[in-house]
Amino acid sequence: MADDLGHIENLVPEARQALIRGDDEARVMLIKTEKFIPYEKGNDILERLEELLREPKKPRMPGYLIVGDSGNGKTSILRKFCRTHPPTDGLDAEAVPVVPVEAPDGPDPDALYESVLEYLMVPFKRSDKREQKKRDVKYYLKDAGTRMLCVDELHNILNGTKTRQGMFLTALKGLTNQLLMPIVLAGTREALNAITQDDQIRSRYRPLFLPRWKMDKEYVTLLASIEKTLPLKKPSRLASPELAPEILERSHGLLGEIITLISEAAVAAIRTTKSERITLKEITESKYIRPATGDDYANLLGSP
Repeated sequence: MADDLGHIENLVPEARQALIRGDDEARVMLIKTEKFIPYEKGNDILERLEELLREPKKPRMPGYLIVGDSGNGKTSILRKFCRTHPPTDGLDAEAVPVVPVEAPDGPDPDALYESVLEYLMVPFKRSDKREQKKRDVKYYLKDAGTRMLCVDELHNILNGTKTRQGMFLTALKGLTNQLLMPIVLAGTREALNAITQDDQIRSRYRPLFLPRWKMDKEYVTLLASIEKTLPLKKPSRLASPELAPEILERSHGLLGEIITLISEAAVAAIRTTKSERITLKEITESKYIRPATGDDYANLLGSP
């Protein structure tokens, strides 16, 4: 009993309050709500982005390319950073300090400009000439006091010829040069292939790697941090020798899958098994579906 009380006191305030209120469905909703789990590599990247945001304007602004497998935390880091620097009511000089967009499904500068204008809620015509859209983007980014542009899913631009990829990257270079504004990119390892085409672009966007998780001290610390966010009545000890390897194997070491697996197991502990803690039973009886592998597709294609 004392162990359970110590566990509850160790929860983050939101989880502890949800547990005190005693509403099971509210607890489930909290578990499923997107949240940023602090961890060493993620915190390091966030600190670098904060420093970059404070970078004084100069002719050659630096930038970063956050690189990692799909589902390993790139977008989560960008969203956390953007939540820290949200748009204001527009009464000050920096109404929109950070503009986040997703790279279009192909190396199309027009689509990039349109995404920026849409985020800034600026009316435009898709039939406008590219130069007009570019002028509008530059004007409204200045007007909004934007200090950083973030472009996620950069690997999308690989769905085009190298010539068109070069045009897209040149459009990015033009924005950072003319606005003296840093740009942060994020994508899978394939995105590195895109930025290596141009020496100037390659030297400007320093890579920040997010490797898959492995069984080490940082992974164990991550599990302990996740457990503090779960409004369960009993301790699960996710970092135990029984659970930690199982979670790592099932998730393939991807941060998003680790969180999804644990969340589904926590929901099972409330709704299905009613054990109020995560054990191997909750992990195996949860609704979690592991990510597919190449072997899965090979077996599927080979089946009658």
